[in-house]
Amino acid sequence: MNGIAAIRSYVDRLVVGDGKCRGMKVLLLDGATTQIVSCAVSQTEILAKEVYLVTRLDSGRSHKEADVAWGDDDGNLELSETNYSSMSHLKAVCFVRPTADNIELLMQELERPRFSEYHLYFSGQLSTGLLRRLAEHDPLELVRQVQEFYADFLAINEDLLTLNCRDTIAMTVTAGTAWARDHAPLYQRHKDGLSSILLALKRKPAAIRYQQVRCTIVSTSYFKSACCSEHFSFVTISPLHLHNS
Repeated sequence: MNGIAAIRSYVDRLVVGDGKCRGMKVLLLDGATTQIVSCAVSQTEILAKEVYLVTRLDSGRSHKEADVAWGDDDGNLELSETNYSSMSHLKAVCFVRPTADNIELLMQELERPRFSEYHLYFSGQLSTGLLRRLAEHDPLELVRQVQEFYADFLAINEDLLTLNCRDTIAMTVTAGTAWARDHAPLYQRHKDGLSSILLALKRKPAAIRYQQVRCTIVSTSYFKSACCSEHFSFVTISPLHLHNS
């Protein structure tokens, strides 16, 4: 199980549009996927794959604007002035999390396109409703493909992965109580992230190891129903055997 290799394989595929986007292009990311990609691939490697610019999808749409090209060795973002009026001939490869906010940004982008065509990749499962909204807001039919690449986690080392989420202890403590609803978005983020890890590493959980009853309810309901039963990708994945303590 190599998390960095899994992320790198996805990046190698998306920067060429999975073989359907040759030539110079712009890579559009969100805040989460910027961290995900930069943990596994260097800026030099990205630019060597016919990528003219790496920028944020949520950056402004002014005539000239500051865009994030990458992070330096200290993790600081590098900004550069960009004139999008001279980039209408370029193609756009977009890699973002499948959230309502990102879908809204993509709809705005497609209604007022800055590039000649769009190749959309999501780091997790995209619901049918969000996909329908995208289709309804693509009047010029510039979207060439939509795919799910399960890279919704940060690979610190080959065998060390993180979702980079805060307040996880509070979420665990309040599980099964009236305050659990306050952490519903965080719980959903963990579900999405864990599902992505399992799919990227091609592992299917056969059992869950736990220590407390409260964690048992959360983990079992997620892995057994949300992951294994509803997502068809787990059908062909070999089981990962864990033991109860």
